Amino acid sequence: MSEPLLQVKGLKVHFPIEKGIVWKRRVGAVRAVDGVDFQLNKGEALGLVGESGCGKSTTAMAVAQLEAATAGQVILEGQDLRTLSPADLRKARMNFQIVFQDPYSSLNPRMKAGDIIAEPLRIYTRRGILSLTEAQIAEKTASLMDRCGLAANFAGRYPHEFSGGQRQRIGIARALALGPKLILADEPVSALDVSIQSQILNLLKDLQKEFDLTFLFIAHDLAVIEYFCDRIAVMYLGRIVETAPSIELYANPLHPYTKALLSAIPLPDPQKERQRQRLILKGDVPSPSAERQGCPFRERCPLAFDRCAVEVPPLRTIAPGHESACHLS
Repeated sequence: MSEPLLQVKGLKVHFPIEKGIVWKRRVGAVRAVDGVDFQLNKGEALGLVGESGCGKSTTAMAVAQLEAATAGQVILEGQDLRTLSPADLRKARMNFQIVFQDPYSSLNPRMKAGDIIAEPLRIYTRRGILSLTEAQIAEKTASLMDRCGLAANFAGRYPHEFSGGQRQRIGIARALALGPKLILADEPVSALDVSIQSQILNLLKDLQKEFDLTFLFIAHDLAVIEYFCDRIAVMYLGRIVETAPSIELYANPLHPYTKALLSAIPLPDPQKERQRQRLILKGDVPSPSAERQGCPFRERCPLAFDRCAVEVPPLRTIAPGHESACHLS
């Protein structure tokens, strides 16, 4: 079997908590990501799901090297991105790009749409990594705009002249400019209307097939994840608590947190909705800065018992391709 395109091993991102005005001292840390492991094979889409604040976006930023990791490895095509020099990392960035959540703040308001899409090509040409003429850059930009559903005359418009869906199309075209193999999609449709969400998801699916793209897709909407992703990883408090193929996870969730997330999805059939039993979690997500022992989910878990308070459950393989971090799995 070929080597995975992306391997993430023991990834941690801790933000220090400091006190003092002049003489600052570290008094703790926010463990936004606390030991995450996963891998992505070429051409597949892995979804990261979980409540807000569980570390999904921080994981993506650390993989993209836009957030400094405290520990761990991010291995893309056999290269640990954390160990690369700035020059080598710049070259490696051609193989992975990111589509941001907010299509309003992720585009430069002073640049025209065509220039935004062409900017990566111009930067890499100036640095000598690519050798493109201005005519070739213009041709590539026009092709990307057409492929992402943007009219040719949009190239001369500024971001404020576009709708949210059109802005996200510009962001997608920009991410494709350098011909990446991996796309990190950080909640790319959460800021859009539902009708526009489906258009963007279908566009991403078509682009995945056409360009043989691999996706790390982050969302809190489980219906979006089910539609787009081949595999799903469920995160809670900076850790992955369950991974499985999309169909398997929805049919047979093992971790109590996954069951609670799925039970929160409303059913279209009113009768089935009234009859089913929901797993209601108590309390809110604990602070990621608090010191704790045992299972990170035990404070909210309706099935917690004595062992959960003293022993962290490892992520174990329960069935082929299905892993769960629960003592009861």
